[in-house]
Amino acid sequence: MSKSEKNWRRFYLILMIFIYGIFVPVTVFEWLAGSEGFPLTAIVVGFALPLMRKNHLTAIWEKEGKQSS
Repeated sequence: MSKSEKNWRRFYLILMIFIYGIFVPVTVFEWLAGSEGFPLTAIVVGFALPLMRKNHLTAIWEKEGKQSS
């Protein structure tokens, strides 16, 4: 694993902890409490982040000439 890939994996880990541990639960709770509208942003980000991570890491592997596993 290259240094670049390792750094990006760490970045995505921190981002996912924040998104799934704080942002999504808070927005869903606010929606259920009735103080906010439907949490569309949280749902879109929740589904898009893993896909974005996979595509980005695949691009890094291809750039470095490695096979994705």
